[in-house]
Parts: sequence; C-alpha cells; structure tokens
Amino acid sequence: MVDLDRLKEGVRGKKLIVFGPPGSGKGNRSNDLKALGLVAISAGIVLRNRLRDEPNSDLSKKVAYHMKKGELVPSDIIVPIILGSLEQRDVLERGFVLDGFPRTRDQGKVLFSRIDSDLVLFLDVPRSFLTYGVIEGNRRVCPTCQKGYSDFDPPKEEGLCDICRSRLVKRLDDDASIIEKRLKDYDKQVKELLPLLESTGKFQKLSITVDKDEEIDERLLKKIKGEVYWVETDDGGKARMLNLEGMRMRLYNLIWEIFVGS
Repeated sequence: MVDLDRLKEGVRGKKLIVFGPPGSGKGNRSNDLKALGLVAISAGIVLRNRLRDEPNSDLSKKVAYHMKKGELVPSDIIVPIILGSLEQRDVLERGFVLDGFPRTRDQGKVLFSRIDSDLVLFLDVPRSFLTYGVIEGNRRVCPTCQKGYSDFDPPKEEGLCDICRSRLVKRLDDDASIIEKRLKDYDKQVKELLPLLESTGKFQKLSITVDKDEEIDERLLKKIKGEVYWVETDDGGKARMLNLEGMRMRLYNLIWEIFVGS
C-alpha cells in the first residue's frame, strides 16, 4: 500500500497524459490522478460542458454535429480550448492529467511543442471488451462530476452518482455503430500518433488484465451478476480484469515507482 501523502507530493506539478481507445477508462484513471491533486483536463468533458452551458451557440452546434456522428471535433476548435486550459494558474501550480487529447499526430506535435510531459500513460484494454463494456455493460456517466459507472462497476444506488448524487446519464456518443466507427478511426490515428507518444521517452503501459496465474484478491476483480468476469484477450486467450479499485491500486503503484521510488 503506497503512502498517499508522499504520492501526492511526488506528483505535484507533474504533466501527465492518459491515452487509449474509446471505452478504455481514461476518465476513471484521470479521476484517480485528480484525487492526488492534479488538475484533470478532459477534451470530452470540455466539449460536453460547452454543449451543456451554451447549447444554442454556433460552436456548440458544430461540436454536437461531429460528436453525434462519432467524428473527431476539428483541431481548429479543440486545440485552442485545450492549450488555453493548460495555461490556467492552478494547472501550472498543481500539474495536470490530460485525457482525450492529442488524438492526431499533428495535435501531438502542437502539444509537445508547448509542454514537456512527465508521463504518457497508455491504457491497454482487450479489443473484445471495448464495445461490450460500453454498450452491453450499460455505461453511464455523472453529468456533474463526470464519474463513470457500468454494470461492472455500478453505483451504490442505481441511477445516482456515489459522489454528488446527480442522476446518471448515457453519453451522447454511446451507440454501438458510433463506438465501432470510433474504434476504426482510433486504429488509423494510433498508427501515426503512437510512435510520437513513445518517442517522448516517458511512455508507460497500464494493463487492465490480470495474469492467469497471478494470485489476487477477488475484491479487485471485475464482476458481473456476482461472477468474476473473464475477457477474451487480443491473442485469443482468456484473462480476468481489474475493477475500479484494482486499477486505481495498479495505477498508484506505477506512479509511485516512477515519481517517488523506494
């Protein structure tokens, strides 16, 4: 068990980027890092908040058009918004975790010309789970604090956020056909973007699966209807998956090794 006070001190002022396919848990990992004191900046949340706060503006209509079709919001809209967020005073003082950006190599070049990242975290999730976890797993999100839930990690009271008690909603882009399109688009993007992320020298993978022979407390594993869930891995095998608590523990252990040490 890591010392959270030392961990918070170790990550203060750091610049972290969380990267991964749709449905891989970028929002949940960002919330875990936010709990350590970092400012969480999510491209998706920024855009959804814009739709919520200014639903009738020309900009919001453009954003909604692209999101409903499962398309990337154009760089001329999202890049200035994200770069402006990174220049806020509390972000500069506390450090940040950025998720959902960059999405293209060109966006990455712009970002890394402005910041020197301390960690690029790639979330490794089996492909077969991504659509299932979003659609059949009944993914929901809190519109207030953005905490995510599903039938694998349900709220304590159905329909209500554990943290702020807001009523949970389905995301605008959580549709099977849209998810499939987003995954295909992601495959194209990652071929160009991943080498750039790896070239930072700060690239680390964080896997959601557990080795077949690894002994682990069942409290840390994903369950559905009370049974431990096994997923088909990308190599055709089977593996257990960590739940929210398990992934938080794995993340914090990795962050400890990188920024605190023994």
